[in-house]
Amino acid sequence: MTISASLDSLLNKLLIYTQSLEQSVADEESEPEDWIELLDKRQEVMDSLSSIFSQGIQLTEDQKKSYLQPVNDMDLKIHPIMDRKKKLLESEMMNMNKSKAVNQQYGEFGQSYSPYGAFFDKKK
Repeated sequence: MTISASLDSLLNKLLIYTQSLEQSVADEESEPEDWIELLDKRQEVMDSLSSIFSQGIQLTEDQKKSYLQPVNDMDLKIHPIMDRKKKLLESEMMNMNKSKAVNQQYGEFGQSYSPYGAFFDKKK
């Protein structure tokens, strides 16, 4: 297999993995854990490409237009969506930790019915 064919093969894999990642990220039902496998595969391809480029191999203009430009365009769409979902998860985790802290502080008093309409804070 020639270096040019190998390079085209790697660039095609990068494009395919990036398209799959874009579809997965755009899917509202997908979980961030699902993205990790695709990100790992993309990173492996990028590492292989880096080793080829370190040998002095250059991309042709056609390869740049056919592979790298679409990958870059998709990355520009993917990153904001991933950041938004990351911030949403962070806020959900903060709310969960707050709820957990309140439950630990007040124990069973915060969860039970009080005949007085309120509960007494005995922790203070």
